[in-house]
Amino acid sequence: MEQGRATREHCGDLKMGEFGEKCDFDVDDTVQTLEKLGVVARYTIGRYYCVSLKCTIEIIGTTTEEMVLKAKQDATIA
Repeated sequence: MEQGRATREHCGDLKMGEFGEKCDFDVDDTVQTLEKLGVVARYTIGRYYCVSLKCTIEIIGTTTEEMVLKAKQDATIA
């Protein structure tokens, strides 16, 4: 994916190829979420590419941290 050659079908097959596990998840929803986070983007020809693993960890780590902090704040307020 870092080389910009991935397709949606490739994304759906990735887990099986890498880990030998059947992956049952909504590829469209997952790809849209990753696009919103800025981890994945799409070329006009329909192929996908992603940011580096280091950038991905920074993006998702920050997002996860924000979600945990918000949940703690909501629990404190309630």
